[in-house]
Amino acid sequence: MRNNRQKEHAGGSYMLSEIGNRLDGGELSSEEAKEASEEMSLSLAALRSAGEISNDAYLDAGVIQGGISVLSNMIDQGCNKEELLAHLNQLRQRADRICLAHPGLAEYFD
Repeated sequence: MRNNRQKEHAGGSYMLSEIGNRLDGGELSSEEAKEASEEMSLSLAALRSAGEISNDAYLDAGVIQGGISVLSNMIDQGCNKEELLAHLNQLRQRADRICLAHPGLAEYFD
């Protein structure tokens, strides 16, 4: 049985799951990854400005946003699928740790 914190945490990697599904199916373009990164950047900045997340949460979440940007660059560079999936798995692990430290961020990774 999961507690509330685990439930919040579990929802935090939805965006990464969708990216992973598209990547695994060979459907994720560099442009799509770049757009996801930019959208996350704008959303996080708005949340921080509105006081909905702390500066620490903003900085921690920026690691995931930056990692998605790196994924876009890796696609542009022609990295193979295994390398791309390994990078994405590292992002998922980081997102899990960040959501444990900042449970309120889980919904914003969507």
